[in-house]
Amino acid sequence: MSYDTADIAARLQAARKARGLSQRELSDLAGVPQAQISRIEAGTVDLRLSSLVALAHALDLEPTLVPRKALPAVRSLSRDAVSASRKDIVAAQKEIQRISETMRGLQIKAPNLEGLQQLQKSFSELQRFRVPTLDLKGLKQLRQALELINRPTQDMAALSQSIKLMQSVRNKAAHGPVRDADDIPSRPAYSLDDEDDDA
Repeated sequence: MSYDTADIAARLQAARKARGLSQRELSDLAGVPQAQISRIEAGTVDLRLSSLVALAHALDLEPTLVPRKALPAVRSLSRDAVSASRKDIVAAQKEIQRISETMRGLQIKAPNLEGLQQLQKSFSELQRFRVPTLDLKGLKQLRQALELINRPTQDMAALSQSIKLMQSVRNKAAHGPVRDADDIPSRPAYSLDDEDDDA
């Protein structure tokens, strides 16, 4: 395997690990056999373009050709993006842990609280998602709402808010970020040709 291919394979492996994916999970996402992913990461096989594109897309990466002069700037930007992504993943993992502890506390303090079973079910569904897909801000809001449950006069409102937030975080993880209407560029209904071919 050439140095350039080895570097790409190492970057793919680092991206897979940063997203908390096993080779088998990446295989399911990318449609590339797990054994092939293992050989690519080990450097025992040349990386085919079709495999590279499939793996990159599954890891939310974009393979592009960059002018050699721009390479240092691109590498710097991608390093910054990866380190920020890792920080968010670690922070999201901590929030999930704190939410889990808060949920256990609720089960002990108020096992008969109306709506608690629905909250537990929603949290179980949320835990099935990979951490990188979860919205960190939404997780923080969810934990804060959960912490308000079992306080005088706030039980039902906080429980209702917690269920809504849990569903919102789950939906964002399942369907990806929803774009605002302002973010979507408008398309003209028709366009005029610059030149008239019939003239």
